[in-house]
Amino acid sequence: MPKLLITLLLTGSTLINGYTQEWIDLQYSYDSVLNIPYGTEVNFNGETETLLMDLYLPKCQIDQVELRRPLAIFIHGGAFISGSKDEASIQQYCKNFAKRGYVTAAITYRLGFIADDQAWTCNFPNYNCVFATDTSEWIRAYYRGVQDAKGALRYLMNRNEQYMIDTSNVFISGESAGSFIAMGAALMDVDSERPIDTYALSNAPAPNANTMTCSHNSGQVFTGPVTRPDLGGIQGSIEPSTVDYTIKGIGNIFGAMFSDLLQENDPLKLKPAIYSFHQPCDLIVPINSKQALWGLDWCMTNGYGCFAIANTPMAHGSQTISNWNTNNSYGYSIENHFTAQTFPYNFAFGTASCLDQGNNPCHAYDNRTARESELALFFSNLVTTGAICETVSLHENGYQFEIYPNPSHDILTIRTSNELIDQIIFRNILGDQLNLNAEEIGNGKYSFNISSLPKGSYIVEITLLNGDRTLVKFIHD
Repeated sequence: MPKLLITLLLTGSTLINGYTQEWIDLQYSYDSVLNIPYGTEVNFNGETETLLMDLYLPKCQIDQVELRRPLAIFIHGGAFISGSKDEASIQQYCKNFAKRGYVTAAITYRLGFIADDQAWTCNFPNYNCVFATDTSEWIRAYYRGVQDAKGALRYLMNRNEQYMIDTSNVFISGESAGSFIAMGAALMDVDSERPIDTYALSNAPAPNANTMTCSHNSGQVFTGPVTRPDLGGIQGSIEPSTVDYTIKGIGNIFGAMFSDLLQENDPLKLKPAIYSFHQPCDLIVPINSKQALWGLDWCMTNGYGCFAIANTPMAHGSQTISNWNTNNSYGYSIENHFTAQTFPYNFAFGTASCLDQGNNPCHAYDNRTARESELALFFSNLVTTGAICETVSLHENGYQFEIYPNPSHDILTIRTSNELIDQIIFRNILGDQLNLNAEEIGNGKYSFNISSLPKGSYIVEITLLNGDRTLVKFIHD
């Protein structure tokens, strides 16, 4: 029998060099299933739309048993009137988080609001498209998106076994308008939070003809006043479900709320943690509390001589949301990542001025890769799912190693394609050790009882007689 030195050390937060960090490192391949119809709903003009989602499913290596994975949904922006699940940023989030071990989804949602009947003009492309008939139309467009996101969640929860989703580890994130919707879908969970604007309203005049070139009016026909019916309950009508799920985290990427959704969270539900990235010089969504499009309005009126943007509602950005939580002791865990540059209220000169933001917008990332990494780290600390693959199978230096089951409750087995193991060490960087006896099963297979260990992550160091060494992670859950 080869000499076995079995040393067990509890892992800390920093892992040995060369070891991949679950939910952070891009370590898996994935399959994608695109344009899945997840429901139908009625749009702002009374027409039925089919809503679609793209799914990205991480894969284990061949012959490995896959376990449940956390779910992350990513929602595109576009001021509630434009945008697509096919946007490069959203696709990158979905693909990269699938590589981290998440089932990921990008969704379409109902776009559009009833445009104003006035002929707003400006020497600026599509400027007239952001003029709604009143502030209620902004709120109604947002609310339809919330209903759709909730429906998409229920669609996936109803198929959690098919897609191997861990329903207790759900995450939802969005950019800009998509962030409004993500926070609404996660936090609007009692009827009292439903905006009054979403009930039946009086008819609105047909939009001005010059808005027919706006993307949300493409293909729409307006023959007279547009009816504005009751939009229904906060859940919408897509995919009724009895499956319970828990939203662990929200990614708020330069988003805001139209009202304080922190104050009436269902007391029986876990308060999701919130990651917020925002720039104070954001001209579209304020970091504090101002009207939506506040800075764009200033630039258009002070630099281009355009009409001021009418009928935009008050938006409460990431700083205000954080202040609500602190000042009212709501108890949410919020991690803010705010840049320092403010809007200088200057059209032509200086960093973050109107013209400067034409090339370097503040309603965007300062560093896309860095912010994604921050979000991945933030979410990883909330995930309670074990590693997605039951068996870790490695092929290194001509040898094959398998460690299973992983995660393990009691007995962990290590198997190698040969019998050249010199020692097996379980360690972390702290140096605390516990000697355990291993049982040799035969044919290069060894097992040992880990049931007395505290739950957590461990590093297995396998050294062969020729000195070759391999580091692998396993989880005791």
